[in-house]
Amino acid sequence: MRQELCVIRRMQQDDLVAAAQVHKSAFSQQRNSFHWLACNLVAYPRIIVYVATCEEQPVGYCLWTQKGGFRPEVVLELEQIAVMPEHRGKGIASRMIIESLQDVQSVLAMHRSALKNVVITTQANYSAQRLYASVLGAKVEAVISNLYSHHDEAIMIARDLSHFGKPGPRSLASRRQLTRTLG
Repeated sequence: MRQELCVIRRMQQDDLVAAAQVHKSAFSQQRNSFHWLACNLVAYPRIIVYVATCEEQPVGYCLWTQKGGFRPEVVLELEQIAVMPEHRGKGIASRMIIESLQDVQSVLAMHRSALKNVVITTQANYSAQRLYASVLGAKVEAVISNLYSHHDEAIMIARDLSHFGKPGPRSLASRRQLTRTLG
């Protein structure tokens, strides 16, 4: 699997039009892609939205959502992740999860919170489940029939996130600080 040279960063208003195209290509049964992403983007810090850009063009995004209020121990949902079809299979989704989660942990730490668990709801699609299992260590906890569509949905939970530790020197927050220092 060849990794593509991309930058993972927090989504900005200027990314919405292109990111809406990513949403539309990945979630064909959903509507109003631009509005969906715009609403989520302004819900910070409850929802933190990231974008993967290749050659400065958004090719993927992910949404992390705090569940059940702002708590000392946070249950975080990887609510959505999408990559344009022509960029799939290149490691972008894995990098988005890893790098954005490190940044989310730094945001949580600023609010004196820590990550407890990650919840993912996904179609009972084994390639998606393999991604979440390999990157997060998530396990299927339940399967619900006919929740969003005519497919089964798997509820996965990553309970042991100790392998993520604290954000490292290559985290988004660190790169942003380095940019401020050099600029």
